[in-house]
Amino acid sequence: MADFDNDGWKDLFVARANVMDNIGAVNPARHYPEPNTIFRNLGQGKFQNVSATAGPDFQKEAAHRGVAFGDLDNDGRIDMVVSVLNGPAELFHNISETGNHWILLRLVGTKSNRMAIGAQVKLTAGDGSVQWNEVTTAVGYASSSDPRVHFGLGKNNIIKEIEIRWPSGIRQVLRDQPVDRILQIEEPAK
Repeated sequence: MADFDNDGWKDLFVARANVMDNIGAVNPARHYPEPNTIFRNLGQGKFQNVSATAGPDFQKEAAHRGVAFGDLDNDGRIDMVVSVLNGPAELFHNISETGNHWILLRLVGTKSNRMAIGAQVKLTAGDGSVQWNEVTTAVGYASSSDPRVHFGLGKNNIIKEIEIRWPSGIRQVLRDQPVDRILQIEEPAK
C-alpha cells in the first residue's frame, strides 16, 4: 500500500500471477500470467480499480511476484519495480499529475540504527488530518523498498506537525513544515 496520487489515502497495488504455473491445465478459464492491479483509495473503506488507466505496459500479463516501492526520481510520486519470474524486472514510473502535495522524510538515526528502521512517524497536516507511517524496507514479497517515509498531503500546503518516535525511545517534534520536498531529519541526542 502506498499513496500513488498523493491525496492522503494509501492506495493498493497487487503484483499478480497465479501461484500454480499449470493452472490452465486444471482450470482452462484461469491463466498463470496475469496483469498487475492498482486500486485507488476513495476513503471510507472503498477502493476503485484504476488499472485500466495506468497505461498499456501495466496491462501486460506476466508471472509477477514481488514489488518494491520508492520515489525513484525524487518528484514526490511513488514508483514501483515489480519482479517477474523468468523475466526482467518491470519499472512503473508514476507520472500522474494530481496537483496534490507531498513530503518525503529521510530519517537518520544516531542513537538508533542508522537507517532508522522501526521509527514511527505521525504527521498532522494543515487541515488537522492525521497520518501514521513507519520506517521500513519490508513491504513486498522478496523485495526491499525505499526506507524514506512518504506522505501524500492532498491540497494541504503546510504540515502542522511531524512527530517521530525513534527506536531509541527519543520523541522528536517538528512544526510548521513546508511541503513538496525531501526533508532529512537526524535523530537528536535526547
